[in-house]
Amino acid sequence: MFKRVLVPLDGSEAAEIVLPYVQEIAGRGGAQVEFVSVSEARLGDADTRHLYGSYLEQLTGRVRQRLWELGAGPAVEVRGEVLIGRPADEILRYAEFTNASLIVMASRGASGEGPWLLGNIAAKVLRATGKPVVLVRASLSEPRARKQLVKRILVPLDGSLIGAAAIPFTEELAHAMNAEIVLLHSVQPVSVVATLAEVGTSLPEAAVASVKREEAAAYLDSIKNELGTKRLKASTVVCDGSPAEQIIDYARTNAIDLIAMSSHGRTGIGRWVFGSVTDKVLHAGDLPVLVVRATRP
Repeated sequence: MFKRVLVPLDGSEAAEIVLPYVQEIAGRGGAQVEFVSVSEARLGDADTRHLYGSYLEQLTGRVRQRLWELGAGPAVEVRGEVLIGRPADEILRYAEFTNASLIVMASRGASGEGPWLLGNIAAKVLRATGKPVVLVRASLSEPRARKQLVKRILVPLDGSLIGAAAIPFTEELAHAMNAEIVLLHSVQPVSVVATLAEVGTSLPEAAVASVKREEAAAYLDSIKNELGTKRLKASTVVCDGSPAEQIIDYARTNAIDLIAMSSHGRTGIGRWVFGSVTDKVLHAGDLPVLVVRATRP
């Protein structure tokens, strides 16, 4: 599924925090890597293009060496391309032109080093593309960087088809990286007491919550069993509380390496706008997040 990984870079260390993840995805999954740097029109002279070209040439050589060390072999291609124009527009255009399978970007906010405002560019790309995007927010510590980066992938689900849009892409990553998939459903507090119309009695709030937890557990188990038929290791978690808070808390305290989410679940609307839960996780968490744009069936 991830045959071609597009990696926008601006020459800064802040942007290069994605490299360990790119190398692991390509090294283990055999994907082609396309590095791009964009020279804005007002800077698009020969000297600037040469500067970006030299940077990408050195980078691609270094990454090829690392991929060979990971056992990828010479069949895995690593290329660099200098584009001219507005960074977000050119990244989006090039992703479509090359039929990129995945975009991997740093998201450090406007204070990041380099000529791009990384947070702004990443946000524009994320809002406009139909491609899956991995956003990396924090650099790895050196000891951790020498180990397998992605061992456990957290997939929050809300019971909807749209909310489950990230599952196929998570399967691909899990296969390539031999990672465990953790399926999580957060049951929100019951605000309205349910009524059993057929008997004319009210179901206590605690009983409603219990039913919701049982339904959530059955739903997660069905997905876990399906993943098992594909030889993927999976586990399930049902928790209570605000979904975004539960996702972030669970990821921080349970050795999660990456979170995979759709762009919106039940509360999503037709136009491309982040779901509130995904948006909160993107802004509050430090872990890499795979965001998959979901479309209504």
